This record gives sequence, C-alpha cells and structure tokens, in this order.
Amino acid sequence: MPSKGDKYVVIVKPSHIAWGTYRNPTNRDPIEGESYVKIPSQYARSYSIKRGDLFTAHFANGYPSMKIKASGNGPYENGVQYAKQFEGVGAGACKAFTPWYQSCGIEVGDSVSVEFISPTDVVFAKI
Repeated sequence: MPSKGDKYVVIVKPSHIAWGTYRNPTNRDPIEGESYVKIPSQYARSYSIKRGDLFTAHFANGYPSMKIKASGNGPYENGVQYAKQFEGVGAGACKAFTPWYQSCGIEVGDSVSVEFISPTDVVFAKI
C-alpha cells in the first residue's frame, strides 16, 4: 500500500476523460461518461498499488469524497497484479470520476496530482 506523502502527476489524455467513447469498442458499444485516473506502472509497482485495493478519494476543489478502487490489468510480476487506473466502486464504477473532471473543467493536456495522505486516502487535484 502507498505511504503518506507518496505522489505522482498525470497528464490527462483523451482516454482518461472519455474512456467509454474514446476506446476501440471491439467488445461493447460506446458508453458516454466513462473516465478514470491513470496509475503509471512505475508508481503502481513502487507504491504497491494492486488491482482491487480500495481507497477513499478526496478532492482539492471540495468535490465530495468517495470510495474508489485500483483496477485494470497493469503489470503482473511475482504473482502480483498491479493496477493501472483508479475508478469508482460498484455500478457505474467507470463513471465515478467524470463529475469531478467536469467540476474542475479538466481537459486533455491538463495535469492531475495524485497524493496519498495515508495508505488508504488519496487527494486528487487539478494543477
């Protein structure tokens, strides 16, 4: 699990804010409103962020906190499946970050800071 003070910055790409319509829909129809926050492989490994880990997301702009999970098929090493993204929990998981992105006016090319304030709490901020 991450430690207090662990952090990284992500440059927002089209897939991060419009995953449901940006991706190549080979196995399902496009879905409006899907998004996620990327976990770069180097940070997933060094902070030991594994697929299925649960966190509480806090937002620097005052957006309400929510439960999130680390998901996706990141690097698989030594029996550990690391995560590659943060998304919500439960139904609509891939839509959880979309309202926050919209509340910040985040666009492609903007930067998002991801900072852990405890092993299970993370603060997201547009920078």
